[in-house]
Amino acid sequence: MILSILFLILCATVVGGQTPPVYKFDPKYDTCGSGSFSDFRMQYLEGTYIMCLRWSDSPLTFFGARNYCQIRGTRLGVFDTMDKMKILQTRNNLTLIGLDDLKTEGKFIWHNGAELNNAPNSGFFNEDEPSNSAGIEDCVVLHGSLLNDVTCTTLYDFVCELV
Repeated sequence: MILSILFLILCATVVGGQTPPVYKFDPKYDTCGSGSFSDFRMQYLEGTYIMCLRWSDSPLTFFGARNYCQIRGTRLGVFDTMDKMKILQTRNNLTLIGLDDLKTEGKFIWHNGAELNNAPNSGFFNEDEPSNSAGIEDCVVLHGSLLNDVTCTTLYDFVCELV
């Protein structure tokens, strides 16, 4: 929190007669920045700022969605706490997120680099998931109120996160 406040103060400091662009969040407008980040919205849970997200307008494959987010300097959304999952659960069903086991089957890695330990018993996945059905399910979507592993080549809505 202190770092966020310092960052906002730094961004508001006039440099060379001009105010530099704000690339994090701007509480005054409930957006997460300006320019290419103006369509990202701050997400709150019980009045507390949690994360900054942009929900997709049209579906893409995992690889297309990951690329879409990366080109914009963001990542697929990481919902690695139950509070963040509550935000995800308010949105469309079948939303692709930043969690996969592409490198090692059964080892799910969030797109912040952290591993989701013991995925089947983590409380994040639906019953009998992840299933790796037909041996080709390496990406993850919200399905109902919890997660399912799915094929990475199917089109899904997705969410980008500004970090």
